[in-house]
Amino acid sequence: MQKTTCSTAPIAAAPGPAAVRPYRERLLRIDDVCFVTGLGRSTVYAKVKGGDFPGPVHLHGTSVAWRETEVDAWIAARPAAPVCVAIRTSKRAAANTQAGSRA
Repeated sequence: MQKTTCSTAPIAAAPGPAAVRPYRERLLRIDDVCFVTGLGRSTVYAKVKGGDFPGPVHLHGTSVAWRETEVDAWIAARPAAPVCVAIRTSKRAAANTQAGSRA
């Protein structure tokens, strides 16, 4: 009996969004896009018109939707907000500090 060996190499995923999501692409309607991004409806359309946001896919008639991977990539490309630790003092604490420095 002859022994055969079989090596299985992992299937290389295509570059791009398919490598991130092994499942089927989802389409997001405008309400979902607004929810995910935190932007308003008119802001989304203004950014699309200005080229600052992915364009929608035309479904039928006037219905459009956005590819979820493109919206996720747009979110990931946004710069992170700096973390600021603000020390808030009340007016009373500020007055006590000033009164203490006068004495």
